[in-house]
Amino acid sequence: MARRRHMRRGLLGWLLVATACCMCAAHAAVVHIGIGEYPPFKDQGQPNGGPLTEIVVEAFKARHIDTVVEWVPNNRAIIGVMSGRFDGSFGWAHSPERDEALLFSSKPIYTYRMVFVQRSAEMHNWATLEDLAHLRIGITRGNFYSQAFAQLQADKVLTTEEAVGDSNNLMKLLKNRIDLFPLEASVARHLIAKTLAVDEQPQLLVQDKSFWTVPIYFVISKKASHARELMNEFDAGYDVLLHTRRIEILEKKLHH
Repeated sequence: MARRRHMRRGLLGWLLVATACCMCAAHAAVVHIGIGEYPPFKDQGQPNGGPLTEIVVEAFKARHIDTVVEWVPNNRAIIGVMSGRFDGSFGWAHSPERDEALLFSSKPIYTYRMVFVQRSAEMHNWATLEDLAHLRIGITRGNFYSQAFAQLQADKVLTTEEAVGDSNNLMKLLKNRIDLFPLEASVARHLIAKTLAVDEQPQLLVQDKSFWTVPIYFVISKKASHARELMNEFDAGYDVLLHTRRIEILEKKLHH
């Protein structure tokens, strides 16, 4: 009799665990992701949204989880995921504020190389960020340019002017309203080629020297239901893409 009661209790426990897992899986059947454009990495004009979008969508697909991608301005994407409006987002680096509100994937999904864009006719040599104290630096709302850059902003060492988008800052640079603009190297070249007129493109120069090499991640809002389970699913799916070398294939698209 005792053995039967033990078996019933064991069966009941197994059913409770299985039910909880099913409920979690059902809840995670669709992940709502908010992202802003950052061509060529994230590009709404591409069939699959650009290489990074493909990586994230396929990682969840490998775990039989669907994704809904909503395209919004970059600042709305990061605010949205931090506030819990979106379950997740991607293309973000660690920062103290983000670390409080977000879970980060166990592996970076790419590494950005941050450089400065300047007018071609000028010379702006520098060894440290402090050397740029006399220049006007354009920044894009919602973007983070390293802890060192943020600290120099807070200390009023760097003079910065905010714009709503990267393209806006390129135009400000052309019009001599700012002197430098920090941007990822591949993104800078892409934007100059795609958004500026043919006669405007030679007027801007992408510096070779990087001031920050930054791993970027997929993030989940800590306010999302089953946030840790969702991140575990993404990490597992990403590992599948790594092992099958699918990541390499998708990243090659950035160089074509």
